[in-house]
Amino acid sequence: MLFSKTLRNRLIAGLAAAGCAIAATPAITAAQSGLTIFSGVNRPNLLNYRMDHGGRNARNARYRLRLPANKVESTVAQISIYMPDYYGGAEERFRDLECVENCESTEEKPNRIYAFKDPNRLIKVGYGSGYRNTVEVGNVQIEENCYRSWDGSKETFFHCLRIPLLEPIQARTPVEIKLEQVRNPWFGGTFYFHALLVTCLDEAGCFNNAGDQPVNDTPEFEDFRRASVNYAGTWIVSITD
Repeated sequence: MLFSKTLRNRLIAGLAAAGCAIAATPAITAAQSGLTIFSGVNRPNLLNYRMDHGGRNARNARYRLRLPANKVESTVAQISIYMPDYYGGAEERFRDLECVENCESTEEKPNRIYAFKDPNRLIKVGYGSGYRNTVEVGNVQIEENCYRSWDGSKETFFHCLRIPLLEPIQARTPVEIKLEQVRNPWFGGTFYFHALLVTCLDEAGCFNNAGDQPVNDTPEFEDFRRASVNYAGTWIVSITD
């Protein structure tokens, strides 16, 4: 994955901003509309979202995470969402998971990897006008504690939700990622979700079969031959009563 120095710095800066905002509450928030003012992320990097059936401790929340066409700079083979660990662990928030790697780890911050048993039931990706076109997802996985952000005073870990697409989405196309039946944290709060878009560099594509492994898109990953990565922006998800 072709992580340029500029991209790496943009991503690290965004993750650091999220780390600084763990306990912060935006000055103005329109609940469940995605409208947030005076947040810790620069306005050009703010992404819109909508939450259905939301609120604290909701058991079947639906997240609609949206990417405008101008944020989709290249053909998209995989969508990755970096979620802060204080949002909760994978099994706390998502249904129908099975641990597939590092399951018995006893580390303080284990990077357990979970796969969705039936990803197309709980994760839907739409694109184009009104998001009417859909694409099937492949081997969707969540890697806990995949990335560590350190701003000099505060350490934050992130979980990576990686969504491979069985057909690529073309550049300059609006996209909506719909996460179904999410269990919201009972304590509520404000959570910075960062969007990374992976473009495949292989002529044959990154994903030829539904079971193919997702691309590792973390900044430290050194095997950049398969794909390039773009930071597309940040959703500031507010969960209230």
